Amino acid sequence: MERVTQFAANFKSAAAFHAFVRTEPQHGLLSSRWINDDLKPTSPERRTWTWYHLPLFWAGLAFGTTGWNVASSLIAVGLSWQYALCSCILGSAISAFAVTALARPGGRYHVGYPVVLRAVMGMYGSFVFVCLRLMTGLFWFGIQTYSGANLISTCILCMFGSSWKNWENTLPLSADITSKQLVCFFVAWLIQMPLLFIHPSRIQWFFTVKGLVMPVATFGLFGWCMAHGQGIASIGNPVAKAADGVPLGWAIMAGINTIMGTLASLSVTQSDLSRYCRKPSDAGPLQGLAVFVSKTLVFFLGLAATASIQGAWGTAYWNIWDLLDAILDRYWTASARTAVFLVSLAFYGSAIGSNIGTNTIAFGADLTGLMPKYMTIVRGQVICCFLGIAMVPWKILASAENFITFLGSMPIFFGPLSAIMITDYFYARRGNLHIVSLFQGEKGTIYWYTYGVNWRGIAAWLCGFALGLPGLIGRFHPHAVDDAAKNIYRMGWLITFCTSGVVYAALVTIFPVPVYPARYDDTPKTFEYLGKTDGFFDDEQVIYIDGTASEDADLEKKMAAATVITETKL
Repeated sequence: MERVTQFAANFKSAAAFHAFVRTEPQHGLLSSRWINDDLKPTSPERRTWTWYHLPLFWAGLAFGTTGWNVASSLIAVGLSWQYALCSCILGSAISAFAVTALARPGGRYHVGYPVVLRAVMGMYGSFVFVCLRLMTGLFWFGIQTYSGANLISTCILCMFGSSWKNWENTLPLSADITSKQLVCFFVAWLIQMPLLFIHPSRIQWFFTVKGLVMPVATFGLFGWCMAHGQGIASIGNPVAKAADGVPLGWAIMAGINTIMGTLASLSVTQSDLSRYCRKPSDAGPLQGLAVFVSKTLVFFLGLAATASIQGAWGTAYWNIWDLLDAILDRYWTASARTAVFLVSLAFYGSAIGSNIGTNTIAFGADLTGLMPKYMTIVRGQVICCFLGIAMVPWKILASAENFITFLGSMPIFFGPLSAIMITDYFYARRGNLHIVSLFQGEKGTIYWYTYGVNWRGIAAWLCGFALGLPGLIGRFHPHAVDDAAKNIYRMGWLITFCTSGVVYAALVTIFPVPVYPARYDDTPKTFEYLGKTDGFFDDEQVIYIDGTASEDADLEKKMAAATVITETKL
């Protein structure tokens, strides 16, 4: 009897825990396998991003460590600064187009990447690409946090001086990290932790502050380098060793691919941010203009500042933390320490914003898309934070150069996907997404395709990826492939994007995808016809969480954007 009582108690506790971790107890007519609060269309009260939030998000992203260091990446592929600037301008223009186009579905229908992808690849086919982005975000979270620790170290050096600089390392060489680096990593990790508990619909203020502060810090550092170096006159000096034997044209293509690589995984995930915009125009061309202007401007600032200091000190400091440490070595004064501390803190704040905007939100959204019964975006962000430590990123950076090369090859994975998503939305569907069908994973629904997979999308992605694969192999084994494969790889994002886009356009022309459910086939398929009602047909009845239906037809239309569950009137 005692055992039965104990078993009943344990069962009750397990049931209580299960009920606690469930995101929602029921979803009426729609299976909780496909929907929860973070997957359904963003309700009007959560649409808090306005016309300036996304442009400031991109400006804050560009005015950071990645943007500052991009010039070194371009010069390293064999370009003079003039041709590197040309690559940056072209790459930034293409990036601006891709970002704006991929933000449109989220801005129009207020659903995120995992849900939009169901229309493109099928209800189950989307899982492959959700998992691809999920793993990418997880690894980059740990690596970027570790990189941000260098800026924290500079801040601590400004405060404690020689006592920090001379702090003895007690860790063995096999640890691949020093005591100071480990302390800074956990400080950098802890600082960003509280922000991960904030829902993306309420985090826009952080990106706004970052977007306003970072240009001030970047221009301040640039001005100091101009004043204490040799100025703009030294920009023509060689500031990095160029790659040998790379023809100019292919080097420019490699430079464009480098620019695209910085946005490869982020561009396809734009819906995860644009879904919180109040109206579609808030995710419009202004953010594309911000991408183009900010990336080009920061490229020039980073290049000119590094060249100016190299002319005076004889060393090119490409990493921002190396430059700041070098300034402290030569100007150990109260004013210099204060200025370097503030600049380091600002750049670390930018690193936090980049980590949240490009990694944790994406990871949380992806995990929610895979496990909607138990996951939310906030839960996913917190899990990403802890798993980021478990990845021990210092080990990855120290001993897995091939893995870092693999992460750097993301353009050949996400370039084809970007093209397919753009072609599907603007050409195949004319901007029409049926929201109800995005949460119905049963045979006969329009996004079920063939066993839950849109074979057209998979085939088009494989065609694009196959073009870049030989070159990727060549990155690991340089003598295994010829120069043609290496040159194709240098085109990376562009050639895979164009190939997959053309193939998918051809396939959907020959084998059209269903745009509306069969009962609505007579409905006009003009551009974004369903966008007028946020993806719902007029005769679809709104049903709320408690299962009660609205009797006011006008109210139904007004509340379509906040719909939780829908039922079709037969």
